[in-house]
Amino acid sequence: MYIGTIAKRYATALLSFSLEQGVEDQVYEEVLRLIAVYRTTDEMRTVMADPLLGRDRKESVLISAAQTETGGDVSDVWRKFVTLVLSHRRESIMLFIAHSFITLYRSHKHISIVRLTTARRTSEAVRLRLKEMVEEHSRESSEVILSEDVNPELIGGFIFQLDDYRLDVSVRHEFETIKKHFIDKNKRIV
Repeated sequence: MYIGTIAKRYATALLSFSLEQGVEDQVYEEVLRLIAVYRTTDEMRTVMADPLLGRDRKESVLISAAQTETGGDVSDVWRKFVTLVLSHRRESIMLFIAHSFITLYRSHKHISIVRLTTARRTSEAVRLRLKEMVEEHSRESSEVILSEDVNPELIGGFIFQLDDYRLDVSVRHEFETIKKHFIDKNKRIV
């Protein structure tokens, strides 16, 4: 069975159980913290994939990774889920499960992620207007999360990404398109 299929099944189970218990928002935050630890700590993958490390040690690592910075306790749903994952020896795909859960949660809560990449920082008014436009034209989304990246290599223009839709109207992209077209044209001549 494929890792993606397995991860989605576990993520679906976690979402269903957290909805049933009414703690889906808390579990969402815990999973976001876990993903952040995976991103910042290279050893996390190594620890989860190590067959010699005991189940209790892995459980404490997964639970402490999901705790708040102040050391607040995690939900019982998260504790039970970690126990389930470890008992089925699926800890090596925990990051895939976490990302699948985030996707399912955002879909369930009608949350859209908008990423705007520009050559220089945009004003607050532009960000607010963009967010309003997406909320206006999005049928299902009740919440829009806007993240902005600055990439000077774009030269000008922007890249707009909404979930799976991507619009690249940057100067760099236009140069690349012209260059590719020029090379293709000249290949026919030679």
